[in-house]
Amino acid sequence: MLNRTAPEAQGIPSAAIERFVDAMAQLDSPHSFMLLRHGNVAAEGWWKPYRPEAPHLLFSLSKSFTSCAVGLAREEGLLGLDDPVAKFFPAELTRGADPRCREMTIRHLLTMATGHDRCALEYMTSADDWAAAFFQSPLAYRPGERFVYNSGATYMLSALLRRIIGRSLTAYLRSRLLEPLGFGERNWETCPKGIEVGGWGFYATTEELARFAQMLLQGGKWQGRQLVPADYLKMATSFQIDNSMNDQPDWRVGYGFQFWRCRHNAFRGDGAFGQYALVMPEQDAVLAITSGLRNMQQVLDLVWQHLLPAMSPAPLPADPAAAGRLAERIARLTLPVLGTTGRALPRQSYRLNANEGGFTRLEFESGPDSCRLTLAGPNGPETILAGFGHREESVVKFDSQFPHSVAASAEFTDDRTLTILASSYNTPYQIRLVCRFDGEHVALEHRANLTFLVDQWPILTGCRA
Repeated sequence: MLNRTAPEAQGIPSAAIERFVDAMAQLDSPHSFMLLRHGNVAAEGWWKPYRPEAPHLLFSLSKSFTSCAVGLAREEGLLGLDDPVAKFFPAELTRGADPRCREMTIRHLLTMATGHDRCALEYMTSADDWAAAFFQSPLAYRPGERFVYNSGATYMLSALLRRIIGRSLTAYLRSRLLEPLGFGERNWETCPKGIEVGGWGFYATTEELARFAQMLLQGGKWQGRQLVPADYLKMATSFQIDNSMNDQPDWRVGYGFQFWRCRHNAFRGDGAFGQYALVMPEQDAVLAITSGLRNMQQVLDLVWQHLLPAMSPAPLPADPAAAGRLAERIARLTLPVLGTTGRALPRQSYRLNANEGGFTRLEFESGPDSCRLTLAGPNGPETILAGFGHREESVVKFDSQFPHSVAASAEFTDDRTLTILASSYNTPYQIRLVCRFDGEHVALEHRANLTFLVDQWPILTGCRA
């Protein structure tokens, strides 16, 4: 659906993109990027094992899709931006709620100005009814008074849309936005009542994300069809509320309706650990990025340093040598792989001591090229395959709502210690499993590169079964 060209044809030197890629490679864990100029793909790349066809968890970039759904519902006359939220939740707004909740409007949800002084999720996720818990969470300000980032507000938009349209947010968006943009069937995480969480939990491939960003750049149009109302998107991506109390430069220049304003008159949707749909109107360019990093400002700094100033208003002369070097550099992109050769070990089974994760059994076997580790837990056995000096593929779920594909490599760091490095390439997560065998006993340590709303697993210990 997107046309590919040489970078120079779109006014971007291949050397500038190569410098950007080199700088990205120095960060924690880049996964992919796709750069569009004038609607054409100027460059794209994936760090193995991440790949073009694999949907990636977007975290809070999901909010921008929820915002588009609000714009569509408004266009269809189903809601108004200044409608009181209480109008849609009469039963949930019970006694004990702050009276100021009745002043809260859909606009306040969109602009993160609900009156809370922190994200309301900390009051919501332990409850069965998240909407009721949202209204019971304490307010510190009048709605509209102050920006406070609040994923609970976006959940309320999703729950409100479910009330109005009578079906899921995903189903509502499918024919109106997702299918026209060429999205495949996509999952969205849900609350205990089966309502999409709205503020996180959606998945997209890098190209799907780039198409979404290009549609935003085009004022909601895609292939001649107006997918999202232009007047709504203009409001959604413009300055709606001050957020200058934030520290990072691109987090303090204004917030729209579930979109961040950026320096250089750009705007974006973004998600935890480095998921971006960045729109640069003055350059007629968009950039989709997925990653697994902690400092999200770093990526935007690299864009402003390497890409933005390199964009020419006119095509550049062809530079086959530079374009070839860029293509070779992108072809080599990979995350680390462990090991060289393994060793054969017969299958060993261990009974695990009681643990918070509910895991009861560990089995392990190894050959010269790969090994297999199986953990039995509350949801049955889960097996990770890992290659020595290469990656092997598995599908696991553990405590996630959906199965995830995993690519893993392994090495014996000494006679009694095996390390497995597993990348869940539908997510930012990279897991390092360190398994220590000591005669009849075993200990398994789980280290995640990133954590979000969850704790690291405790060390699992056990003895031979």
